[in-house]
Amino acid sequence: MDLNLKKSGNAVIIYLAGRLDVHLSADIEKEINKLINTEPDSHFVLNLKDVEYMSSSGLRIFVSTMRILKEKKRKLVLCNMNSAVKKIFEVVELTDMFDIFNSEAEALEFLKNF
Repeated sequence: MDLNLKKSGNAVIIYLAGRLDVHLSADIEKEINKLINTEPDSHFVLNLKDVEYMSSSGLRIFVSTMRILKEKKRKLVLCNMNSAVKKIFEVVELTDMFDIFNSEAEALEFLKNF
């Protein structure tokens, strides 16, 4: 799993790629938590365009990150989900918990209101 970043306006965009599974989830979560602390005024966009596979441990990262940011009055939004990842969110009924956008541009436009 690769973790690449870009800052855009009031948001940090995290580009995830590869397989988000139990073997990598702890490392990814640590990196995201570091970013939350080093970017105290930013919202976060997780761009999932290049995520091939995601396990329940990957979902746990998203839920945990969203809760941490919510406590700090910040947002986590998701974008560019492929159909396989989107299906996972639908099966476990998490689509209503997150703000999910088809494109990065839509996600960033949404965050301009916060």
